[in-house]
Amino acid sequence: MTATNINVLDASAPTLPAFLDVPQTASYLGVHTALVYREIRAGRLQAVKIGAKVLRISREALEQYIKTQTTAYLQEQEGRAS
Repeated sequence: MTATNINVLDASAPTLPAFLDVPQTASYLGVHTALVYREIRAGRLQAVKIGAKVLRISREALEQYIKTQTTAYLQEQEGRAS
C-alpha cells in the first residue's frame, strides 16, 4: 500500500494509507470509534464495506469529511459573531 500526505489543515499532517479502518480513522480524528460509526451511518463520512463486516474509509473521503466539518464549524462561528 502506498501512502501520501493529506494536506487538509496544514503541511504537518501525518502520512496516511489509501484506506483506513475505523480505529485508524478515529485515532486520526482524535475521537472514539463510536463517533466514526455514527458519522458513517448518518452519511456524513463515506465508507466502503468489504465483505460482511469490514469497513474502510478512503483517504479522499476522510479529507472531504474534514473539509465539510471545518466549513460547517466556521459558518456556525460566523453566525454567532453576527
